[in-house]
Amino acid sequence: MIVAVLHHLERPFLGHVATLRDAGATLDERDRRRGDALPDLQEVDAIVSLGGEQSVREIGRHDHLRAEVQLLSDAVAAEVPVLGICLGGQLLAHALGATVRRASRREIGWLDLAPTAEGAADPLIAAIGGRVPALHWNEDVFDLPQDAVELLERPGEGVEAFRAGRRAWGVQFHPDADPAGLEDWYRFPGWLDEAGIGEAEARAADEDHRERQAQASRALFHAFAGVAVRS
Repeated sequence: MIVAVLHHLERPFLGHVATLRDAGATLDERDRRRGDALPDLQEVDAIVSLGGEQSVREIGRHDHLRAEVQLLSDAVAAEVPVLGICLGGQLLAHALGATVRRASRREIGWLDLAPTAEGAADPLIAAIGGRVPALHWNEDVFDLPQDAVELLERPGEGVEAFRAGRRAWGVQFHPDADPAGLEDWYRFPGWLDEAGIGEAEARAADEDHRERQAQASRALFHAFAGVAVRS
């Protein structure tokens, strides 16, 4: 089982995505920011598209993102399993015709989110069991693509998680982020101030959620690997 992992960050990391290896996956990492080619859909069993500093709102400036949108659209049509996380989820939503827009303010922090009725029966969300510890470091939000189903109840703007068809998921939150990867984000200039949260408060919340998020992330990625095996 080969899972293509598409990176977009200046300092890319796998974080909890690495738990896919425990489920039997070989990870084919592609650093899109530095020019790595997109995978051939005939040569991979699934795709994970990760977050990044770029914005879908400015996709005209990023040739590599436009090419990735086409790849994700083709993957959905071919029923190759896809999991888009933060920017990756926004790229998937855009590929499916949904609007991606700037939120009213940047968001940093945690939400404990309940599944919708559809989410309670979804292979990935149901695998977590109960409420989902959802970490956010984002400034954009997206609408629900046509014919997709919303999987998590979210207060405020945008959609938290959706499934399109049987094998494509987009999420706004960060199941990938582990403590080492998250540490880099505290270096983003101005983000904490613009989100209206102090560093000590944000780090305390990270510590409170760390263990439960690791368990939930492992369950989610193992469930995604199960979908890839069956595809």
